[in-house]
Amino acid sequence: MYVTHTTCSAERPSIAAVVGSRDPTNSLYATRLSEQYPKSGRCSMEIIKDLDKMVVELLELFARSCGTRLPNKIVFYRDGVDDGQYQKVLDNEVAKIKQAFRTIYVNRAQPKLTFIIVKKRHNTRFFAYDGQATKNVEAGTVVDQQITHPSQFDFYLCSQAALMGTSRPALYHILHDEIGFSSDEIQQLTYWLCHTDARCSKAVSIPAPIHYAHLAAYASRTFDFDDNHEQECEDGFIENSECVSIDDIKTKLMVLDPKMENEMWFV
Repeated sequence: MYVTHTTCSAERPSIAAVVGSRDPTNSLYATRLSEQYPKSGRCSMEIIKDLDKMVVELLELFARSCGTRLPNKIVFYRDGVDDGQYQKVLDNEVAKIKQAFRTIYVNRAQPKLTFIIVKKRHNTRFFAYDGQATKNVEAGTVVDQQITHPSQFDFYLCSQAALMGTSRPALYHILHDEIGFSSDEIQQLTYWLCHTDARCSKAVSIPAPIHYAHLAAYASRTFDFDDNHEQECEDGFIENSECVSIDDIKTKLMVLDPKMENEMWFV
């Protein structure tokens, strides 16, 4: 999941992208997109307001692709969240996902959920010292002690081999874990997902679903739906950055052509 922000105006809303696997092998994915319009005089926010609707559609697609079967364990990777927004994400987005589960699973057992924050923009770098010189650490290097959070569940993973320059590890913060992963299990799963990106024959720096959400969000900026935005939001350029609540955000799900909406068009 990812939200891209252009400018704080109704003409250029923020775009939220949610990508989900549609087969048991985690090799085929589909995306759902939502435009988020800020209230006049305020900037947008990082929270995905329509997350429950988007998750419902992706779960329905998974069930159609897998003979009505639904997953009993679901892992979400979320990018673009600052440290100060963790509680808001936990209160809003995790609750929205749970709401989607209740809508789809009804009387069946609810799936277990693990929700992970992925951070790429930080100043931490790792180097290997061989006694004479320093070099990049090997792909697959994990650091989960000493410099990580003293009480919370997080780790650094350098999943890619740097072809040029200094490799940058990603920081993974497990915000909510019902599955009960051990450190080794969640690190191994995350590392494997970095090898499934359809755009690259090598491991990439973040799990494929996160990269796909980036691609879908950025590509959708150029879409023209020929809609009347005045009926969906309050128009006007944003001149300041006042605090904004989730109720101030107007949203609209972006509907693609049925022939392509469930395909990996963003790759």
